[in-house]
Amino acid sequence: MDNKNKFASVARVAAPGILSTAKELRVVFEMLAMASFRSRLDNIQTGDGHPIVVAPSFMTGDGGTAALRAFLRRSGFAAYGWDQGRNTGLREQVYLDFESHIKDLAARYGRKVSLVGWSLGGVYARTMANKNPDIIRQVITLGSPIHIPDMSGVTGPVLKLYEMLNPGAMTDPMLGWGDCWRDTPKVPSTAIYSEGDGIVDWSFCVDKTLNVDTENLRVPGSHVGLTHNPAVMYAIADRLAQREGQWRPFDLSGFRGRVYGRTPAPVAVKEGLLNVGA
Repeated sequence: MDNKNKFASVARVAAPGILSTAKELRVVFEMLAMASFRSRLDNIQTGDGHPIVVAPSFMTGDGGTAALRAFLRRSGFAAYGWDQGRNTGLREQVYLDFESHIKDLAARYGRKVSLVGWSLGGVYARTMANKNPDIIRQVITLGSPIHIPDMSGVTGPVLKLYEMLNPGAMTDPMLGWGDCWRDTPKVPSTAIYSEGDGIVDWSFCVDKTLNVDTENLRVPGSHVGLTHNPAVMYAIADRLAQREGQWRPFDLSGFRGRVYGRTPAPVAVKEGLLNVGA
């Protein structure tokens, strides 16, 4: 079965409604909060200088992750953009160029690279992690639709824009690599998501199979604001600051338990529908 027919057969799932999408306006307050908490954020974690690559969401480029990367650099990490221009969708050649970029950094630093992927950028990050686990230290996704093989979990206008910008996208070879982003990563991983996400249904953004090096971490906030949200930035720095080979799940004790939450592995995906346990 070719990719077009294969993915056309996937059951479509209702995307977040208009009210949920309108909640994305919270990004304004998240950006203001980021500015207000900057001094506190900058004193939270100290990185070890290892390279981090941040992949952007659909229709954004490295400018969309600049604030997050600047924060990571101030926190002691060598943070880089993905260097592939605007992310207009899943393309094999874009992935191959992204992969070369990461391999170059790994060789330059002589160290494994950590990946942070926002939304569709997380699909690229997970694919890279599962194809090249020997050079990836850990992977963190932010509201990434890791359990949809097509764009069915995205709101209508975004889906139409995706299709308009990507003629022939449903036949691109990368769509045949679904297991590379759906499978639980072979490296430590954190899937960060918000139940208030107004762009991607949060149930598509969590791992359905967890192991000792995998977690689903719930945060408050919008989808658009995930790279500017102080709670997300704190969690990312905390995850990245762990020593290589000593990864542990995010600590939910104390005040953290009031802000964050952890979702256990959902039940199996059947016929393209993700059923999340209570």
